[in-house]
Amino acid sequence: MKLGEQSVAYVDEGKGSTLLFVHTGMWSFIFRDVILRLRDDFRCITLDFPGFGLSPDPAGDDLGLEAQAQLLERFVIKLGLDDLTLIMHDLGGVVGTGFAASRPDLIAAFVMSNTFVWKPDSKKLTRMLAMASRKPITVLDSGTRLIPRLTAGKSGVGLRLTKSGRKAFLGPFRDRLRITRFHSMLRDALQADDLYTRLESATSGVLSSRPVLTIFGEKNDPFDFQERHRATFADHESLVISNGNHFPMMDDPDLFAATVREWVRRKVTAYKEVEHPGS
Repeated sequence: MKLGEQSVAYVDEGKGSTLLFVHTGMWSFIFRDVILRLRDDFRCITLDFPGFGLSPDPAGDDLGLEAQAQLLERFVIKLGLDDLTLIMHDLGGVVGTGFAASRPDLIAAFVMSNTFVWKPDSKKLTRMLAMASRKPITVLDSGTRLIPRLTAGKSGVGLRLTKSGRKAFLGPFRDRLRITRFHSMLRDALQADDLYTRLESATSGVLSSRPVLTIFGEKNDPFDFQERHRATFADHESLVISNGNHFPMMDDPDLFAATVREWVRRKVTAYKEVEHPGS
């Protein structure tokens, strides 16, 4: 799909109320198994941002998190989507909520998977992001593909993947620029102050009443993000995937999908009836 000067690859499968899956830094492959389980009940849409996954390189400079939030808005408008449940992972939470802050009228609910929607403020997290975005680390990773290969392992996306599945996940990372852009996203996560200001205003204001479901892996919430989501959103439910790591949708796609299906039918339908009766 063309969005102005940019082009994106995207998936659009199924019918029904819309689930929009948002991730950046890696690529939308991580939602593959969950979409397969949900597409009979929902319209499932996801995209690769320019320069990631199967999307071509960006026109002009690499897109930061704010620019990706703006591109996501253009994507949604071009497809004519509304009453969206955003399913967001990792830095996709920042991008997706940045879009939602601009167009709250299009948002029904959020599912947040191992993600955050505020400025990184713990010393451990900021140090980790700063270390991972340093030039020597970026150069090392682009040369060795170390982080993509680790991510393809059993503690990443690879717990249930076949050998061919791991090969497919790693495919886009043959392009070193995609690895470099991953580190660029981590750097931008420390610098996007204007975006974080918008997120803080929206999550404490116009988005604060939206239903929120958080799904985290049991072994991967070192910064207590799930508890912070609970304190941020009044209508909050949570699931912890037993023995799950950073990609709970890959660790247990059956439980992830079943939980989303039941929660959307119960909570999101009720929210829509209150906010948009008769729709």
